[in-house]
Amino acid sequence: MSDYDRGKYYGKKKFAQNKDPSSSYARSYYGRRSPSFKDSKEAPKPDTPKVKQPTILLKARDHSEETSLSPKRAQKDPELAPTAPETHAAPSVKSMTKSVKFLDESVLSENLQEFVQENSDFLVVGVVGAQGVGKSTLLNLIAHNVVGEELKKAIFRNCETPNEDFLVENFSFPESKSEIFRIQTGDDVETNRNATRGIDAFITSNRVILLDCQPFMSVAVLDDLVQSENKRSNIVSEFIPLENSGEIQGLQLTAFLMSICHVLIVVQDYFFDSNIVRFLQTAEMLKPTHSNPEDELNDHFPHLLMVHNKAQMEDFSPRKFETIQEVYNLLFEKTKLQKDSNLGLVEGEAFNVFLVPEYNPKLENIYNGHPPLEDLVKKLRAKILGAIKTPLTHVQLTEKTWLVYCSKVWENVKKSSFFIEYTKLMP
Repeated sequence: MSDYDRGKYYGKKKFAQNKDPSSSYARSYYGRRSPSFKDSKEAPKPDTPKVKQPTILLKARDHSEETSLSPKRAQKDPELAPTAPETHAAPSVKSMTKSVKFLDESVLSENLQEFVQENSDFLVVGVVGAQGVGKSTLLNLIAHNVVGEELKKAIFRNCETPNEDFLVENFSFPESKSEIFRIQTGDDVETNRNATRGIDAFITSNRVILLDCQPFMSVAVLDDLVQSENKRSNIVSEFIPLENSGEIQGLQLTAFLMSICHVLIVVQDYFFDSNIVRFLQTAEMLKPTHSNPEDELNDHFPHLLMVHNKAQMEDFSPRKFETIQEVYNLLFEKTKLQKDSNLGLVEGEAFNVFLVPEYNPKLENIYNGHPPLEDLVKKLRAKILGAIKTPLTHVQLTEKTWLVYCSKVWENVKKSSFFIEYTKLMP
């Protein structure tokens, strides 16, 4: 065979072997001539570059555009703005606008059940005092974050200079929206009634529980007990004489507040009443200790804050204020109440005394020797909110468990024999 025939023979054989479309030579050759190989499902070799499918590219581009959408474009086209993931909303807690009855006729009410929550960061503030000294007025000022003109007009509406027409038309004032705790009116004074009966409660937005107690050593309370024999038997023991039932009821309520409050405010309208000092010392003495299931005794004593309402200009002088503190230190020398915990008007370890001036709308813009009422109330609120909360029990309480604790304490106070034994020593 000649060289020409040999080359022609082997050329045909090589061409026949490479005619397989799976070979690279056949793909390149037939790929230029036959369009049927464009739809081939064979995977490319590793050495050839991979080309992303158009659908994959489109999905990746849409996803990147949604996640990296600019705020300006989102404002122009709200439909393109990314949607936030759905989250379960927290259960809403009802807010209070008026005080509710907390204790009435020796029974703890359930009105606070819908306003409390599982929160352990709360503060309990109770107020006691004689009749007409301004307990509810002071709590109305503390309950509001800002003391404005509308609030002062609503609370101090009795301070306006009355005339005959004013007394006839407005002797019984209508209830104001800013009035959280009911304030005593002229009609109450005329009929010898107290504005608060039992204990009223209010919970502020920053979780401060305010308790307004009825007056102690009040003739109105004693008259109410005399007229209602059933109420007297429910509140105090039947073994207590009738003439002493009013004072015993006040001692029970004060001892009850000493056990469940972090701060106890005693309001007076002048300096000082020896009967009130004796009453507080007696309530502290008769306050029973409370036991838990582990037979551990718990004896809690709150912060004692003496507030002098309707203070005059001379009360704010340094010499007079220092005298007030020295007298209270001598009178409460042996008390276990926290009397020098920096809640007073003066910084330092002095007795907790605070002065609230007598409000007069006509003399409001005249210097009276003391800061304005708004500044003093703001400082008083800051002092109360910054008080150290000593634990009420051996376990940490929440608002809901505090209500359960209050019911146990009140039952313990009512069943205590200390108050009956004390009546034997009363004149």
